[in-house]
Amino acid sequence: MDIEKVWNNIKSHEGEMFRTVRGIEFTYVVVEDYILINDDKKRRITKDSIKTAITINNPSPSKIKQEGIWGPSYVYGIITDKRI
Repeated sequence: MDIEKVWNNIKSHEGEMFRTVRGIEFTYVVVEDYILINDDKKRRITKDSIKTAITINNPSPSKIKQEGIWGPSYVYGIITDKRI
């Protein structure tokens, strides 16, 4: 996958509802080169983390976590969504 295409899709869907694998709903905004998850803790996922995650064969939250990426459930919810 091309990170720029993925990143542009991520940007075009900011503010929309996404779900984790467990069904937890969340939204996000894109600020520069990171995603800011809209929750009480204002968590961030970097573009580099997304770039790494999209290279994982058959991604899952546990595989994403093994790569040392913060918020694997959120990352999984974003990169596996049909809009992205």
